[in-house]
Amino acid sequence: MTRNHVFNPKRVFFLVFDSINRQTLIIFIDLSNMTFLNPFFLFGLFAIAIPIVLHLFDLQRPKKMIFTNVAFLKEVIQQKSASRKIKHWLVLLSRILFILFLVIAFAQPIIKSNTNTIATISTSVQVFIDNSFSMQNELEQQSLLDKAIAYSQEIPRSNAASTNYRLITNQFSGNDWQYQSQDGFLDALTELDFNGKSRTSKEVMKRIIASSTNNATNVQDVFVLSDFQKTYWNELITSKPDSQYNWHFIPIQTSDALNIAVDSIWLDAPFIQTGKPNKLFIHAKAYGTGKKEVVFKLIINEVQISTATIEIIGGQETTTFFDFTLDQKAAYNGVIRFDDSPIVFDNAFYFTLNSAQEIQITSLHQLGGAYINKIYSNEKLFVLNSYPYQSIDYSKLNQSNLIVMEEYSNTNKALVQNIKQVLTKGGNIALFPPNNGDWIAWQDFLKELSVSVKPTSLTDTIGKQAWYLQYPDINQPFFKDVFADKNKAGTEMPFSIPLFETATPGTVLLRYKQGTPFLTQIKSGKGNIYVFSGSLNDKLSSLQRHSLFVPIMYSIAFDALPDNNQLYYRTTDQSLVVKTNGSFTNQIQIVKDSLSWLPIQNIRDGEIILDLPDEIMASGFYNLKDKDSLIRTLAVNYGRGESDCTPISKDELILWAKDKPNVHVMDPVNQAEFSDALKSLKDGKPLWKYCIMLALFFLLLEILLLRFLK
Repeated sequence: MTRNHVFNPKRVFFLVFDSINRQTLIIFIDLSNMTFLNPFFLFGLFAIAIPIVLHLFDLQRPKKMIFTNVAFLKEVIQQKSASRKIKHWLVLLSRILFILFLVIAFAQPIIKSNTNTIATISTSVQVFIDNSFSMQNELEQQSLLDKAIAYSQEIPRSNAASTNYRLITNQFSGNDWQYQSQDGFLDALTELDFNGKSRTSKEVMKRIIASSTNNATNVQDVFVLSDFQKTYWNELITSKPDSQYNWHFIPIQTSDALNIAVDSIWLDAPFIQTGKPNKLFIHAKAYGTGKKEVVFKLIINEVQISTATIEIIGGQETTTFFDFTLDQKAAYNGVIRFDDSPIVFDNAFYFTLNSAQEIQITSLHQLGGAYINKIYSNEKLFVLNSYPYQSIDYSKLNQSNLIVMEEYSNTNKALVQNIKQVLTKGGNIALFPPNNGDWIAWQDFLKELSVSVKPTSLTDTIGKQAWYLQYPDINQPFFKDVFADKNKAGTEMPFSIPLFETATPGTVLLRYKQGTPFLTQIKSGKGNIYVFSGSLNDKLSSLQRHSLFVPIMYSIAFDALPDNNQLYYRTTDQSLVVKTNGSFTNQIQIVKDSLSWLPIQNIRDGEIILDLPDEIMASGFYNLKDKDSLIRTLAVNYGRGESDCTPISKDELILWAKDKPNVHVMDPVNQAEFSDALKSLKDGKPLWKYCIMLALFFLLLEILLLRFLK
């Protein structure tokens, strides 16, 4: 018998020649992608020679037995000899493989990782955990954030005890800059909770790279654990991460769950009148897949007012409404609540309601202004002051929301200046031209307001037929809710003899039948100028006695109502604009419970402009105060982005990482598998357990062969 041993760093094989039976046994081991933690144990492979020697040399001496029928014995001997050869070869092979796998097990083989990683040199590791509200979603009855924390606890176990860790969350707090020991890192994980701030992939990578301990010769491991919402992470799959880091992305995702969120709310009427019914509309969206019935509850000042039920399918949007009535002139805090788990952060939508302020109206006239006085005196919402041009109270005039001017034909610089101030603050001006006054003075007055007019080209030869008005466009916002019956057939419109035509561009609200403008809305400052081409003289117009006159003048007044009733703000808003009356200091604070913030602020023209502090990340009610004086209450809701939990799929992430040597996407099923994946990533996949099992298998096989194979 001859025996050859051939060793190669990548391959080991044995050639065993049986000189008696003229047969060769080849044992071949491919180690091309394998390393050993204890390679010296491989010398134990020479023990394979022991079963081979036992096979070649049978120490038992044969015994001779004499029988009369020799031919019969020869046939039996041949049959047993063939069976014995097969059995001996199988037993020999089992013994060789038992010794082979037992030796390899002691050598502790490890398969090198084929993942896209660069050899790590740095002794520090960075871990980003997405703790935004979308991580409230559940996987195996556990929130995605709890899953991320459990996985992160395995990271120190795959590194040396001296490794330092930097934990980064969505909050981007000052603690993010600090590197901690293993124990400090594990303690910080136990304190993690959901945070209302959302971060994009660009912001996260910038934060990781900033103030890093890396230098040109170090390669640092970075672990990113997130559900990878498309809303914030979609730009990741078009990016190229920094090559000085090994980026390990761990998507922690669940199947598409259905999440309901209130997208927006609005009032049916732009203002709320005490004692009069109103409607609050809500626009809801369903993100994900599935179907659900949701009951919305309207709560005002902690009292449930109404409910509304909707049935919605994932990907759809729907609108419903609540009926409500406010019985007092005051400010109200409202909440829309509903039950929708497991994502519950957006199950409450906060808003504020303020009953309408009184609209300050000033009527300026030559002959008493009877029609204007009659219209605005019958409604408690209006506070009317009426003055002839000779005795104007300018202090009241300057506080007006609406000024109605009839037949003005003088030049009064003080009056013009006050009108401009009213327009600057957002008030409205309604102008009716003079009948037989000084047209030069009238035109000069309009020029001061940047309004130009020209003589009318509209003539009539058959009485007043050419001066009748067209039926208005009821789709214009100005005429919203004015007409209960939108069928204009048979509707008789008023007439008004035109005294001029408006040449300044604006929104034409009413026209003559020939198309010439009668009522034009012109934007000026923050307010509007409403220019009528006809007067309110009974001989020249029938508009003042027509049913259309009241809603027109009411709409002009309502449009002048101060818009200080914004229902809600969002945490994603950069700034807040609060309209208010009165003067304030530059020390306005935003207060919630025991916390207060002094935001960057600017106060001008009855507006308070505030930069929303980054620390305000929770929805709810916040008080806007000037020292100890309450200005108003603000309702703040979370941004829309977190409600849409649609993730970047794992396949998309893997495809993106495919050609990047420093990007690795891990897809663990559970914590134990993640731990094994980390060890495999660091040292390779250990195979000694499998070798032990194979060794025991071949030992058992040998016993079975000896016992049962005849």
